[in-house]
Amino acid sequence: MKNIFILGINLCFYSLISFAQSDTVKIAAELTPEQKAQNDYNTGLNYLNNNNPSMAIQFFSQAIQNLPNFEKAFYNRALAYIQLRNYSEALKDINTAIQLKPTDDYYFTKSLIFFHTNQKDSQEQVLLKTIEINPNHPEANYYLGMIYFNYQDYDKALNYYQNAIKSKSDYAYAYNDLGSTYLMKNDLDNAIKNYELAAKYASKQAFIFNNLGSAYRQKKDYNKAIDAYSKAIMIDDKYYIAYINSGAARIEKGDLSGAKKDFETLISKDPKNSAAYNGLAGVYIKEKDYKKAKEMATKAIELDPKNGQAYYNRGIARQMLREEEEACADWKKALELGITPAKSFIDTDCNE
Repeated sequence: MKNIFILGINLCFYSLISFAQSDTVKIAAELTPEQKAQNDYNTGLNYLNNNNPSMAIQFFSQAIQNLPNFEKAFYNRALAYIQLRNYSEALKDINTAIQLKPTDDYYFTKSLIFFHTNQKDSQEQVLLKTIEINPNHPEANYYLGMIYFNYQDYDKALNYYQNAIKSKSDYAYAYNDLGSTYLMKNDLDNAIKNYELAAKYASKQAFIFNNLGSAYRQKKDYNKAIDAYSKAIMIDDKYYIAYINSGAARIEKGDLSGAKKDFETLISKDPKNSAAYNGLAGVYIKEKDYKKAKEMATKAIELDPKNGQAYYNRGIARQMLREEEEACADWKKALELGITPAKSFIDTDCNE
């Protein structure tokens, strides 16, 4: 976004000369409509930059009244409307700004309106128009990467994320999402490389370290995975998914006491966390304490009846407790909720 500098206003001075004496009289010049518009615009910018979009709109509107073709006022009023989530008015203003001056930033702002209103096709088309004007627009390339990632077109996503980074070499979010794209392509080394670059440029973002941990976990490098999850928790001890992932990594590593500690710590912070109780169920299954596993899985289901993994684990515990009918009922519910490994238990242990 380009800053607009306040225009100076030149006052005229007139000299009235007489034969008897010479006096200089200062005459107050009336502001032109252009000058009034600029003053109101500058005031609007101050309000916008200080998170007061309602007052900003008032002054941008006065600027437009004095200067109807003031495209920067339309543009910034659109930004103010976006802050207020008044997307219909924002769209009207950004369209007017584009008609007056079709810049890449104006088109990108229009794409954000479509992003917020979940109009993906329109957002994509406007973003493509943005990079047609400026192929090096980092945010437009980044958002296109997100669109194609969600479409599961990972090659296109890679291309646009890489373009974003070429234009903005410290773009942490682009590195993070590039890492996630490589992860979806099972390219773990490149995933880790890009997550680490994201962490370098945004070292206080817990989610980046959580993603890095998941890449290491998928690579079965459990020590580095646990270290990354621990960093996420150090950054934000309320980033609860990192406790779950750390506990899961410890189970896979064979560190059951460490896993139990992760899940119990999370329960102490968030007593209604269904995933934490299910994690404990997994620990108790590994320890062959099936009665306790069933108890923890049941608690997880009480907290979240759609926790399919908890039904799956409770089914295993019930099977080992010789509660075959109940186990089959749990696995069928787990499968219904999308836990596909439950099907193998149904096929081998349940009479259909």
